[in-house]
Amino acid sequence: MIDLHIHTNHSDGKFTVKEILQMAENKKIHTISFCDHNVLGAYEELKNRQLRECFSGRMITGIEFDFVYQQKNFHMLGYDFDIERLKHSKYIDRRSEYELIEIQEKRLAFFKSVCKKLNIKLTPGLKIQSLGEQANDIIKADMQKHKENDKILDTILGKDRKNSFWLGHVTNPQSPFYIDVTENLPTAQEIADDIHQAGGIVVLPHVFEYKSVNNVEFLNQMYQLGILDGIECVHTKHNREQVAYLEGFCKEKGLCMSGGSDFHDDQKQTLGYTPLGEIQDKYFWGERKKSLEDEER
Repeated sequence: MIDLHIHTNHSDGKFTVKEILQMAENKKIHTISFCDHNVLGAYEELKNRQLRECFSGRMITGIEFDFVYQQKNFHMLGYDFDIERLKHSKYIDRRSEYELIEIQEKRLAFFKSVCKKLNIKLTPGLKIQSLGEQANDIIKADMQKHKENDKILDTILGKDRKNSFWLGHVTNPQSPFYIDVTENLPTAQEIADDIHQAGGIVVLPHVFEYKSVNNVEFLNQMYQLGILDGIECVHTKHNREQVAYLEGFCKEKGLCMSGGSDFHDDQKQTLGYTPLGEIQDKYFWGERKKSLEDEER
């Protein structure tokens, strides 16, 4: 079992690096990757040998970068890069804890104002408590606490409440919750160039999670840029038909397949698993990458 898409409390995950390493060890996951948003703090922690010994499996360097495409915000994964080279990228987020919390406080205030206009009930006194807390997560969770909101939440989050509030609304220009988070974001090409220059591979994640685009068109547009090495076929939000489509796309285009839970919080995702079951070894692209390198030689 593997999991190549895990978030820690260095970005918007709930758990510490040590806690996740212990979870992965207990679950007998043999290959993992921390893919925090635009930061490498987890790997700075892992320079502590005693911490690294909490997990006996293989650790692949990873990161999830934000990029802008057609005035919209998307994500790109980088894997197996040299940390010392990538940490000098100008796209690594170096804002202070105070600045990051302030951004989330402003977003939370905006979401509250939208909820008020839409007659969505919220618990009084909602606020950002610490670094890593996301305004969109706080609002999404609190809206669901009040039965009065059920009818509108069927539209916003779906009847099963599994729709992504971030990708379906916060970054969707058609939503009243929309925030333009694209200012100063790099392009997909710029992100890919830095990952490749650091010796890594570029993987497009959770293709079918985006609600503001035609997903198949978006996939093909990204492929046509000539920057992709692989696709995240298995993801918590992908169903069986979508996984099959992405696997076929990878096979046709000669791309690597990847897979991850996008683990943030054990109430939302399960480390090493998606609703389709455990994340199988075939979604670790390591052997595929080695074969391609051997062919190039």
